[in-house]
Amino acid sequence: MIAQTFRGPHNLYRRYQGSVESAVTAVSLAVVVTLMLHNFAIYPDNWLVVTGLAITLLGVRWPMVAYTIAVTILLYPIFLINLYLAVLVLAISVLGQRFFVHYLGATILVLATPILAQYHLHWLVPILAGLWWGGAVGAWVGGLAAFWGKVVGGIAGLNIDWLVMAGHTPSMEIIKTRFHDTNSLQTLLLLVEPFAITSNVVLYNLLQVIGWAVAAGFVGSLAWRRWVKYRTPWSALVLTAGGGLIMLAIHLGLPRWLHEAVTPEAMAVLKNPMGPLFSLLIVIIVGTTVYSLRESLDLPVAPPKSIRAMRQSKPQPQSHPLDFFKRSLRPVPKEIKESSPQTVSPDLDRPHLPVRVPHYSELPEWEPPRDKAGLIMLEID
Repeated sequence: MIAQTFRGPHNLYRRYQGSVESAVTAVSLAVVVTLMLHNFAIYPDNWLVVTGLAITLLGVRWPMVAYTIAVTILLYPIFLINLYLAVLVLAISVLGQRFFVHYLGATILVLATPILAQYHLHWLVPILAGLWWGGAVGAWVGGLAAFWGKVVGGIAGLNIDWLVMAGHTPSMEIIKTRFHDTNSLQTLLLLVEPFAITSNVVLYNLLQVIGWAVAAGFVGSLAWRRWVKYRTPWSALVLTAGGGLIMLAIHLGLPRWLHEAVTPEAMAVLKNPMGPLFSLLIVIIVGTTVYSLRESLDLPVAPPKSIRAMRQSKPQPQSHPLDFFKRSLRPVPKEIKESSPQTVSPDLDRPHLPVRVPHYSELPEWEPPRDKAGLIMLEID
């Protein structure tokens, strides 16, 4: 009955899967850009609404156009703060546009990391990156998300330790004050200084970025395994819990090892680690739900059948509970029996259970035969 109830939305999703995913990506890009513009407090509210709608409508069909509009409209408030920051953002946006547009969902997830960190939801970024894009790409996304969050925190004058930065909102007033009338060298020093106070601080920040990448790579490397796909949602629960425990070990273990690079604020978080534990719980719940929902949507659509007919139909008495799945045999004519006597295969009497169609990544790769029998070798002069 549940399959029949959700058959309509499932059928629509499978029929327009590409359009639905493009629409979700375009809406996410519009939301992230609108929130960033709202924090800058440069454009009027009516312009924010129009910009969000334009990015959404254009992003469904032309992601490159939506990306160009987003970068262009974000450059103006950055230019008002600091010219050299605007030039740096423009250079990175132009040089990486092919990668950013191809992985537009990953780009949005990275940009949203500081926004999610305000509510202790930033651990979702590496876990979802591993579930959606696999091991290699997920590791890159996780590492870039950790680095981008530290860059934004450093620009706002915050402590870039993720233990301290989680739950805090970067202040635009502080950013304007710090980067007002700074030249190119001073701007570069303000960007690098939070990462390189001492050698231990450099190592501490580097290991935190690598830890995010390792968590995303671990989840992504196991997300396409057979035992994970065949045993959802419990396998997804184990997988997301494993990634969350890696994040917990990184954030709580590094300060105890590199205690010279830890500030008093981070030590206070270690004594009462409610924020990291909340992030771990959110990772397990949201990651398991998202993965299980995606696997359910990728299954074939249930066959059409009326719910009223299902309620009114009564099962006929069966001699065996599995006889319902038996395939009916056609009667064999007498002439065929006499001309070619043969026995009916016993496999036809066995119940035929539904079989899951394997994913393309689960199929074995073709390998050439070890013995060269049957191969024709051509020699071209």
